[in-house]
Amino acid sequence: MRAGILASMTLCDPGPAPAALHRLRPRVGAPGPDVVRRDDVPPWAWTGLHLDGALVHLWRDTSRVTGTPESPTLRACAFAPLVPRRGAVGRLAAAWVHAGGSPPDRVTVLVRSGARRPGPHPDRVSAEADLTDDDLQTVGGVLVTTVARTGVDVARWLPAHTAVPVLRALVTHGLDPDGTLRRLEAHAGGRGLRAARATLRQV
Repeated sequence: MRAGILASMTLCDPGPAPAALHRLRPRVGAPGPDVVRRDDVPPWAWTGLHLDGALVHLWRDTSRVTGTPESPTLRACAFAPLVPRRGAVGRLAAAWVHAGGSPPDRVTVLVRSGARRPGPHPDRVSAEADLTDDDLQTVGGVLVTTVARTGVDVARWLPAHTAVPVLRALVTHGLDPDGTLRRLEAHAGGRGLRAARATLRQV
């Protein structure tokens, strides 16, 4: 029965609410999901699927199917319902998408300067940012800041004791600390630049 529930859903869908309902309809020949949310299954099945070892916790009320390796795509999918099309996952949440490790308490959603921020949500914080197209990439159907832009933001907006281990993890996924220091010059006059330079020198 529980296996049938999983087989009736599809992979991460960041679309509007009707798409979430559509996921519950059986699809003949379709693969099962890699990411499952608590709301995707009956309440009685959620705990049972974890106790049976069919699901492994990913973030908040989101889990991955056992045997599916955790990946940037799965981690981005965990945030999908909280990220509007005009927004992008950023800062510590983007670092988790790229490098894994300990997940953030909430997803940070960045919107371009002057754009309307998403409404309040207990699992989300939002902020405006001077984003360019080169700062963004699509991961699992979700916009996420690139490793390079994520490094800049983590160095600027997080305290050093939190930022340094996160930045070191990002180095193994392509972050260039010296290049990140140079990228800070593009934000001249912005907040947090002096602290960001000191943080990056520790990396």
